[in-house]
Amino acid sequence: MVEYYALNKEDVFKELKTSKKGLTKKEVEERLVNYGNNELKTKKKATGFKIFFRQFTDFLIILLLIATVISLSLKEYLDAIAMFSIVILSTILGFYQEYNAEKAIEALKKISAPTAKILRKGKVENIPAKDIVPGDIMLLEAGDIVPADSRIVEASSLQIDEASLTGESVPSKKHTNILKPSMGVSDQENMAFMSTIVTYGKATAIVTQTGMKSELGKIAQSLQTTKKTRTPLQKKFGKMAKQIGFAVIFLVFIVFITGLFRGGNQVGELIVFGLSLAVAAVPSSLPAIVTIGLSLGTKTLAKKNMIIKKLPAAESLGSATFICSDKTGTLTKNQMTITNIFVNNKTIDISGSGYEPKGNFYENKKIQNPKKYELLIRIGALCNNAKLNNNKGKYSIIGDPTEGSLVVLAEKGKFTNSNFKFVEELPFDSDRKCMSVIFNNKLNKKTEAYVKGAPDLLINKCNKIIINGKIKKLTAQDKKDILNKNNEFANKALRVLALAFREIKEDKYSIEKTENNLIFVGMVGMIDPARPEVKESIVKCNKAGIKVMVITGDYAITAKAVAKQIGLLKKGDLVLTGTDLEKMSDSELEKNIENVRIIARALPIQKLRIVDALQKKGHVVAMTGDGVNDAPALKKADIGIAMGITGTDVAKEVSGAILVDDNFATIVNAISEGRNIYDKIIKSTRYLLSCNSGEIFSVFIAILLNFPLPLIPLQILLMNLVTDGLPAIGLGFEPSEKDIMNRPPNNPKEKPISSHTLYLIITFGILMGLGTLLLFWLYHEQDLSLARTIAFTTLVMFEMFAVIGSRSFKAFNKLNPLTNKWLMYGVLSSLMIQGLVIYWPVLQPVFGTVPLTLMHWLQIIGVSSIGFFVMELSKLFLRNHKNSLK
Repeated sequence: MVEYYALNKEDVFKELKTSKKGLTKKEVEERLVNYGNNELKTKKKATGFKIFFRQFTDFLIILLLIATVISLSLKEYLDAIAMFSIVILSTILGFYQEYNAEKAIEALKKISAPTAKILRKGKVENIPAKDIVPGDIMLLEAGDIVPADSRIVEASSLQIDEASLTGESVPSKKHTNILKPSMGVSDQENMAFMSTIVTYGKATAIVTQTGMKSELGKIAQSLQTTKKTRTPLQKKFGKMAKQIGFAVIFLVFIVFITGLFRGGNQVGELIVFGLSLAVAAVPSSLPAIVTIGLSLGTKTLAKKNMIIKKLPAAESLGSATFICSDKTGTLTKNQMTITNIFVNNKTIDISGSGYEPKGNFYENKKIQNPKKYELLIRIGALCNNAKLNNNKGKYSIIGDPTEGSLVVLAEKGKFTNSNFKFVEELPFDSDRKCMSVIFNNKLNKKTEAYVKGAPDLLINKCNKIIINGKIKKLTAQDKKDILNKNNEFANKALRVLALAFREIKEDKYSIEKTENNLIFVGMVGMIDPARPEVKESIVKCNKAGIKVMVITGDYAITAKAVAKQIGLLKKGDLVLTGTDLEKMSDSELEKNIENVRIIARALPIQKLRIVDALQKKGHVVAMTGDGVNDAPALKKADIGIAMGITGTDVAKEVSGAILVDDNFATIVNAISEGRNIYDKIIKSTRYLLSCNSGEIFSVFIAILLNFPLPLIPLQILLMNLVTDGLPAIGLGFEPSEKDIMNRPPNNPKEKPISSHTLYLIITFGILMGLGTLLLFWLYHEQDLSLARTIAFTTLVMFEMFAVIGSRSFKAFNKLNPLTNKWLMYGVLSSLMIQGLVIYWPVLQPVFGTVPLTLMHWLQIIGVSSIGFFVMELSKLFLRNHKNSLK
């Protein structure tokens, strides 16, 4: 591919076979045939019917449909309707999410220019942007959206906002000079790219790439080819659904075999037994409880400034093992702040952070009167086009952030411009890297030029220096000291500006005369400071076993300085650039990726590669981003987090979550809540499976012992959807464990129910089944309806004790019912429903129940409470097992 930024203007014209007058009509028509329209292409969309049908291929949905058919065959229509409703709800949610996936590409199209000003056959034409072809001569000016990638051949003070493409908040200053080959997009200062915005100046440029060949087009292509990663919860529950399904099939098979070997000739009865067992095995309320748990979590996260767009993303946050974060505005305030000035041959420290004009001037930690530095402050304030805005105590800058920091410095120094009358401005130019303004000074009745610019260039335009109010000749040693100080500031990742002035005596103000024979005044060093709360968040991440990587378009030295401020960099950590990354093979990247803490000057495709490398190492990746360039990586990441303030529509469309305040600390707080969401889902899952296993073993052991069926299908339905479902929902309101951020992340490869937990669930189920059948056996010959009522109630009470034990992963913890009123309401509601079923004459014939006496209740509570103590003691075994693995 031709690197147009590395060619001179003449060679660019030759390569694209065009001229300064532009293309002819015939040439345009030929190129439209060869290159196509200048627009983003989308893949053929799947039909709504096809997308809806795809939802029924999910294994859990298939399992629920089988259970629905089973219920219908048992003529348990209420059961069938309830489970089929869950199927429809799940498929509608899945259909909605998939149907809206194409919105990301549509958002990309929205930021493209609708029209363009083109030079053809020497005449300026306004044409639809889609009709632009490579070789067209494009005219740009402030306010234009760049319609296609192009090489700049003429420029006048051109600045382009490329934040949507590169992520950098400061407009890029453009020029026409030749650049070195193999440079990243953010460094191609003689190129203009599709969808970026001209903020200042004007230019003439030759179109080099259009449509899908443009940098924006490459991102669109990447978005279409990047598959959305399934969340850890989706993967785990997909596996669990299959496990449950196979277990159901196995149990039904065993029932048939057992029945046949025992000489049973009533095949119909065996079918009824088998299907009853299948109904008991499927935790039909689990999908609804998971959905409710995620919904409750998203509401909590919204209060913490994290908006969840897709429900599974709430849990993904809690499983994150790696956070790939942008720097500007996320780790930092995105507010340039002057922290040091060099004046009178001394370094002065400036306190305060951001745009709030509060701070002092310090020399050797002693407060100084800012009047001593009035000239330097004056130059910065007057050679400036930015304004400080105060909206109810919230300060912001209108204009360039660098100039904004000078305005804030002036406010801190109590400078007033009432004694200075504006005369002329000589705007910043990328070639000379200076800006000058001319003012009439009413105090000394002189006309003065105030100049700011790059220190290494401005120093060569000075022949004098002012120190403590005295002007003297600028010596070679002075220059050396100034440049050394400039390097010192730069090594601290400060952006440095030099300030100078001179008296103006001529009437006509030319750049050559105004910006020569200047008097050097001093330098200012500024930085975008780290957010104060981020340092504590990094400590939390370290305790929680979460690694953080900064991926930024900024320079390595700046990113490194910020990383040191927040305590991110440690011995052995790697700092790479986009160029370093380009040289690494995929295997080399995978080998080193876990030790990388900073990747500076990163390109869009590299961010995607970074996420891919981390996922191949088994990590659950949370990726933040705001620009179009971040969209593919946001889509690929396990949890893409778009910036709410600075984020583009494209970034927000592909992300699973939106960070309202653009603050890294909010991400860490959200991860804590995400972990709690995951914990609550696992608690509910373990509880439901424990209860269902008890129902299964009750039926299964009864079949083995040749007992009558201890439960009727409608009793099983009531337990599965109501009496164990309501407390499980109550678990969704459980407060988080105190040590939730002091433990390592959930292993993404670990099953929701580990083998040891499964053994304990089975043990609890056997205990629940044997306890239930013991009481059933005592009464089944006396009165089968009474025996079934006792068995039914025993199972429900086992479930009530089990839900209390499911509140915490720690033994004998969270036993106070008042700390979770919703769980208490769920238990009381279940007990009330059970009471109605047993004692209300209207429901007794429906559910096959009879009233129970106080003695019956004492027996039931005595047996079922054993399950609680077994569950609590089992937690000690689980904890000891985990400790032995460490």
